[in-house]
Amino acid sequence: MASVEQVHTALNQVQDHLRTAYQQVSHAQQRLNEAVAILTAASRLHPRSLVPPELSRACEHIGEQLSLITSGMEAVERFAGRL
Repeated sequence: MASVEQVHTALNQVQDHLRTAYQQVSHAQQRLNEAVAILTAASRLHPRSLVPPELSRACEHIGEQLSLITSGMEAVERFAGRL
C-alpha cells in the first residue's frame, strides 16, 4: 500500500505533466491562430476563404482541450489538498 507521501509525490508528477501539456497545447493554439490570421488576410485577395473548415474546427477543439486540461489540474489540486 502506498503512503500519503508517495501519493503526494505522484500527484505532483501528474501536475507537472498537466502543466507541460497545457503549455504545449497553448503554444499549438497560438500557432493555429496565426495560421488562421494569415489565411484570412490572404483570403481578401480571393473570392473564397482560404481557411479550411478543418482548421476552424481545430481551433475550436483546441480551446476545449485547454479547458479540459485546466479542469484536470484543478481536480488533482483539490484531491491533493484533501490528503
